[in-house]
Amino acid sequence: MKSDLEIRKANHNILIVDDVPENVELLKYLLASEGFNTFTAFSAEEARLIFVNTSIDALLLDVNMPVQDGFSFCRELRGMDAYKLLPILFITSIDREIGFEEAMKNGGDDFINKPFNKRELVAKIHSVVRIKDLQDELTQEKAKFERELIAARKVQDQLIPEKKFIWNGIKAQTLFRPFFQIGGDFVDCWADAKKLHIVIADCSGHGPSAALIGAMFKMQLFNLNQTMDLKERVDYIRSNMEIVLPEDYSITFCYAILDQELNLTYINGGHPAPLVYMEGETKSLEGRSPMIMGIDLHAKDEPRFIKLKPGSKLFLYTDGASEAMNESSTFLGEDGMAELFHQSVNEGGEILKLVQDKILKFCGNNPPMDDMAMVCIQL
Repeated sequence: MKSDLEIRKANHNILIVDDVPENVELLKYLLASEGFNTFTAFSAEEARLIFVNTSIDALLLDVNMPVQDGFSFCRELRGMDAYKLLPILFITSIDREIGFEEAMKNGGDDFINKPFNKRELVAKIHSVVRIKDLQDELTQEKAKFERELIAARKVQDQLIPEKKFIWNGIKAQTLFRPFFQIGGDFVDCWADAKKLHIVIADCSGHGPSAALIGAMFKMQLFNLNQTMDLKERVDYIRSNMEIVLPEDYSITFCYAILDQELNLTYINGGHPAPLVYMEGETKSLEGRSPMIMGIDLHAKDEPRFIKLKPGSKLFLYTDGASEAMNESSTFLGEDGMAELFHQSVNEGGEILKLVQDKILKFCGNNPPMDDMAMVCIQL
């Protein structure tokens, strides 16, 4: 029965490229006796054909070859994504001091002088193929992770669909832009018989763990009893999320309810202040309770009230927008968001798209580094 080492050797393909047949045969015999699969070529052109049809784990490359030398061929391979991490060892009679520097400069991983020491050569090949195995494992895991992220993003799109609808003549619209494939922001709005509900939340962190917490947050919304008032709803969400939230995570949120008489009731749990445009002016809504954490903060969430007027606009966003940074490392900030929102309202059109475009313009070549969610209610 073959050992694990013998099996790994048999699965490694070593390509030998040298224009001297005697050198090729010697290397081929040596590596075959060590259990490696060997492929041979006498020029860069022949080597290219082997690369097309065979997966190579390491390349032993001579320098002085006709038509195209080894340094040039190495540079060519390094210019291709498929071979950027391929172990390439130069085996040549060139003086070591000169050859080693040139080998490294042209993309080689190591340099062995002829005549070579058998044990040194075999040890170096074992070393580079072991590193290649680890790189291949990482690449496969990365590809698997990316596939899982894409699948998770599709699930999240179903959990947090962007919405656009009209309720009692009031236009409601949401926007969700994760920085990662999936993110920890949450935004939703929906209407029951007499009220419009607006919820936005931001879980600390990014990626799958933050998205999972966002999904748990939405589950709490599903379980709310329709007879609950706003304070009861927030108390229910807070108490349940405190139980499941890891210690090093937190959630900021804002839950608002608008009735048919345009009375807005809201509770802000450590979230950026909601913005209201009314009668030509934009102002921030006051009042902020603690965020949700994995401990009982004994928060006293007291609802705030404001009477809106026809033509008013309500805008909520996550801090991925206000913490956007420009090329001068200056944050947009909550005052900057208020200004962008005010400008977007006055320009007319799709307010969320205008705000998003202005954020990206502010960032310039320094794209936002956090998830962004927004909701706009237009009376």
